[in-house]
Amino acid sequence: QVFDSWAGHLDESAFIEFAMKYQKQVISSIKARHPDTPIIIYMAPDTYSKNGQRLSLLAETGADIVSIDHTIDLQEARNIIPDHIGIQGNLDPHILRDGSHDQIRAVTEKCLKVGNGKHHTMAKI
Repeated sequence: QVFDSWAGHLDESAFIEFAMKYQKQVISSIKARHPDTPIIIYMAPDTYSKNGQRLSLLAETGADIVSIDHTIDLQEARNIIPDHIGIQGNLDPHILRDGSHDQIRAVTEKCLKVGNGKHHTMAKI
């Protein structure tokens, strides 16, 4: 997994210049050495990345899967990210930490229903 915890602080032009091109290089290098290994990219939610603001650009990095955070609706994320790219995540960490068993079950079932086996996994906490 390529995890970029600070890129969400960059506006779009700075992100493209200082983060995205290096994300692409890292992913390309991994794929050259391990072509059958799926690569996941994740950007922590922040000023410029929450609510799915960078999902379309993350989908252009060459990663096989884009990991999404809880600040965007799963169906909206699926509409942004092309179908050939998988998505993972979307469970709210606050619900996972503080929610009741019923709340956790409800949000999990919602993710499963929306994901509906279409290149979606929730195995990210």
